[in-house]
Amino acid sequence: MVPIKDLMVSSIICIDFQAYVEAAAKLMCEKNISALLVKEGEEYVGIITKTDLVKKLIAEDRDPKTTNVHTVMSKPLITRDGYVQRSEASEFMLRKKIKHLAVTEGKKIIGILTVKDMVS
Repeated sequence: MVPIKDLMVSSIICIDFQAYVEAAAKLMCEKNISALLVKEGEEYVGIITKTDLVKKLIAEDRDPKTTNVHTVMSKPLITRDGYVQRSEASEFMLRKKIKHLAVTEGKKIIGILTVKDMVS
């Protein structure tokens, strides 16, 4: 049995909720990642993913240079405790139809788990 904290990526890369989507997309490309946590002040308030960019930006013909991250991010941020087992997290992600899960320890976010992390 493997807890998800042993599978997750522990470096959290985030962007401010008022940033423009263009900056988020560039950061995702630069870091070679598929999602960013979105922060408002000191609190994580959502996540922006490549899927959000396609469905909520491109498909809706919005301008990435003038569209704020908070208007296309997924919210609320879905989390699970780091001691949850891989199988339970996998089932949960399938049920919620998500590919990224914020991993917590207490109330603190300690990393991101992706579907890719679970099959690696």
